[in-house]
Amino acid sequence: MNSNQNVLHIGKKTFLNVVYILLGLMLGAGILTLFIPAGAYSRMPDGTVINGTFTYLNDVNYPIWRWFTAPFEVFLTSDGISVIVIGLFLLILGGTFTLMDKTGGIQVLIKRLIHRFKNQKYILLRLVILIFMLFGAFFGIFEESLALLPILILLSLSMGWDTMTGLGMCLLAAGFGFATAITNPFSIGIASSLADTKLLSGILYRLFIFAIMYGLLQFFLVRYAKKIELNPKSSMTYESDQLKVKDFDLNQALPYDNESIIFKAYVTLFIVLMAGIIGAGLLELFFDIAIPAIPLMALIFLIGGLSCGFIVTKNLKFTFKKFSSGMLSVAPAFILILLAVSVKHIITESMVMDTLLYHLSSRLIDTSPVVAIIFIYGLVLLIQFFIGSASAKAFLIIPLLVQLVTLVGLSKESAILAFVFADGYTNVIFPTNGVLLIGLSMAQVGYSKWFKFTYKLQIVTFVLTIIFLIIAIYIGY
Repeated sequence: MNSNQNVLHIGKKTFLNVVYILLGLMLGAGILTLFIPAGAYSRMPDGTVINGTFTYLNDVNYPIWRWFTAPFEVFLTSDGISVIVIGLFLLILGGTFTLMDKTGGIQVLIKRLIHRFKNQKYILLRLVILIFMLFGAFFGIFEESLALLPILILLSLSMGWDTMTGLGMCLLAAGFGFATAITNPFSIGIASSLADTKLLSGILYRLFIFAIMYGLLQFFLVRYAKKIELNPKSSMTYESDQLKVKDFDLNQALPYDNESIIFKAYVTLFIVLMAGIIGAGLLELFFDIAIPAIPLMALIFLIGGLSCGFIVTKNLKFTFKKFSSGMLSVAPAFILILLAVSVKHIITESMVMDTLLYHLSSRLIDTSPVVAIIFIYGLVLLIQFFIGSASAKAFLIIPLLVQLVTLVGLSKESAILAFVFADGYTNVIFPTNGVLLIGLSMAQVGYSKWFKFTYKLQIVTFVLTIIFLIIAIYIGY
């Protein structure tokens, strides 16, 4: 980029808008604690709920002042480690992409992609969507998709599309893949284990659903991209995109002469990155060896990014300077993560989450299978608003659902399917999802614009998933 602005940074206006939204949600969560009585289930040592053990608690006092200390209290909980890990990952990501930009790496990679697909741009768009969806469906990749967001946005702009298309290629595709779980270890994997069912049970139906949802998403994005290509001013990000295009000139001279070395260095980095993600996913899937993907990616980006920068520039001081600058550019994202996690913290620390769960789940008894499956879907959607983590929700709700579905004639697999749908698709629409908010901040897109861009797709998705759940009942899924 020609300007002094780093390729990966958090826009001030977008940052403040997201902060206001999250503060409002924290306040709303706090107000709930004033009206809902505290209660708790007994739990196994691993956190699994024991059905039939709910009791009200009379000695819980959650003062109002703790609403405001929640972002600091988060560090003293199990979520604190996740916040730190994701925060460090984003800092390293910012450093790597800034260094990659300043050494001409982004420019070279996008030029090569455009040259390869110059007459097949919509094939490229469909291919990128498929790859991100496959990674989400099989390996549970979602947060990690942020790693490629800057390149996909610039690629989208270079193809004549807009920032929204780039976000769709990345976040929407990864989110839809995560939700259309085939072997996703973080949602259907943990849920199947807790429900004592086989991971591959019903996989043919899930593959069918994946094909339908891929068709829907690629139709939505290709149709939108064609609309923007015909009339660029119809884009909600037209003005900001003009500034990005102005700053990013593919025809400008490279800061370093050897394009071949630049290309080989950064392609190697991404090959190692993909190999690491796939390898970690396969180890988790087939050998039950868990290697956390985000720390692994952070390590690859840290070592690989600095190494590529030095290989291209032969200047260690310049490499560290630009890397540090990039880290500072995304530092505000750390605040967004803390605020998003604080919404969950307020609900759980005030001991009202189990009360909500108890009253809602008890309504499943003596209902028809169709009503029950839709109710389960709605129940998980409600909890998803406060608890974005698939694994955390699984431990909280799956043990209860397993007991309840037998009372209304549902299979465990259908309940898990409802859980997976409710957990995944809302990752790209609920304003409490930290990954979505960080992605929008990186792209300098306000939440209101994103909602306007995706709400029709979400409505169609919601209707389709309900149809899939009803079909699941009638085919004996």
